[in-house]
Amino acid sequence: MEESNKRIAKNTIYLYIRQLVIMALSFVTTRVVLDKLGASDYGINNLVGGFVASFAVLNSILSSGTRRFLALYLGKGDESKLRVTFSTALVIHLVIAFVVVLALESGGLWFLNSKLNIDPSRMSAANWVFQFAMIGVFLNIVQTPYMAAVTAHERFNVYATMSIFDVVAKLAVIYILIYLPGDKLIIYSALQLAVISTGMLIYRIYCTRQFPECKWSLRIDKPLMKEMLHFSGWGVLGHVITVVNNQGMSIILNLFFNTVMNAARGLAQTVNVVISQFITGFLAAAQPQLVKFYGAGEMDRFVRLIFNVTQYTLFLIGIIVIPCVLEIDYVVGLWLGNEVPEYTCAFIKITLACSLIYRSNAMVEDGLIAIGRVKENNMYSVPVYLLSIPLYYVAMKYGHSAILAYWLASVPPLLSFIINMVLLSKYTIFPGMKFFKSVFLKNIFLILISAIIPFAVQQAMQPGLVRFLVVCAVSVLSTFIVLWKWGMNDNARAMLANMVQTKFISKFKR
Repeated sequence: MEESNKRIAKNTIYLYIRQLVIMALSFVTTRVVLDKLGASDYGINNLVGGFVASFAVLNSILSSGTRRFLALYLGKGDESKLRVTFSTALVIHLVIAFVVVLALESGGLWFLNSKLNIDPSRMSAANWVFQFAMIGVFLNIVQTPYMAAVTAHERFNVYATMSIFDVVAKLAVIYILIYLPGDKLIIYSALQLAVISTGMLIYRIYCTRQFPECKWSLRIDKPLMKEMLHFSGWGVLGHVITVVNNQGMSIILNLFFNTVMNAARGLAQTVNVVISQFITGFLAAAQPQLVKFYGAGEMDRFVRLIFNVTQYTLFLIGIIVIPCVLEIDYVVGLWLGNEVPEYTCAFIKITLACSLIYRSNAMVEDGLIAIGRVKENNMYSVPVYLLSIPLYYVAMKYGHSAILAYWLASVPPLLSFIINMVLLSKYTIFPGMKFFKSVFLKNIFLILISAIIPFAVQQAMQPGLVRFLVVCAVSVLSTFIVLWKWGMNDNARAMLANMVQTKFISKFKR
């Protein structure tokens, strides 16, 4: 167990170094892009680019399955099966990529030009965004098996380095965007595609040199392909629902309002994605271990890992989210200056609060994937997310604010979380009710308790830099003390302390 903890800690360090750089650069680039494109064009980029990019979610139909089978055969030391698994996955992803392109060039283009609420004078630019984004989606889909190989081999240092490269390259794109004449929206989309292409080439070269199974091959093992498709096939439903749910909300906003409202949602999603990625370092580092524990039949360690990692992520959420929610108006003002679309701060607060549900569900869902219960997950849990669309639409139709609609959209994820706990409890020794009470409900209550003192401090001070720094310091201290003392069990505290001792303190003593 100690060796497993050390590996998770090492991988987590790589992921957090990556995320610290990404967070800083992402906020800088977002402000410049908003300034250069303007709120309306920024909304077009998020609406059209997001609509096209959502089809890239289809690459996840086999990405989790590819990671699982690669990790499984790595654990068994079966190099022959490893090679054929990769080549089979590559062929399937190529087929998926071409199908997605055909769908976008037919139905996607029709929807863009006949249904979306876009200023006619910007429709030509929107079509350019569509085409560049479509090529990017194709490249991302065929890249998926290579990304899965890096993750399965637990080369998180490479993953972290390439993620930083991606953000630095996008920062270079911003610099070029400032000085290059022409339509900024079209130029920005073209430069984003250039970044995707470069990253794909680097990953391809690295994987083919480091991992023997990644040598170019179109060999297909039909029994294995059938097994992989059976495992991942039910994921089609889940990913289609993800596309419909995410883009449905954006489209409803566009129909009832305009692209400026899409800009507000895009900015909220930017903050949520950046912070969510930061707090999921333990999740990404623990996922391969979860599969390996199940493969080895070590179910006690399997369950303990789900409990402990979820506690760590909720611990991190509390530390990050409390000061963000309390001081988001000041932070967004610093970040975006005077160009802040209406509802941006409210959307950010709601999405950050709802992240408690998503992150609590993450390891439980990964547990279902690890034991091969993808069918049950996608039959009973995932379809619940579709409730977000009618809830959102009815709220808008009857004149309620977009803020209420955002809150209503948090109900389906909670229902899905409960269903996943029931399913994992049914097929393993996982104690779902205990997890819900001792991890989810308990930590939410403690996070609310932790926010009392920072809230009181905020109310007693005038807005400004001093209040921001004081509230952040008090929030971190209050949350750390409360969650460390009452939120984490003895096993989780010991595991975390061991990680810190072995990976940080011991290095300073040398």
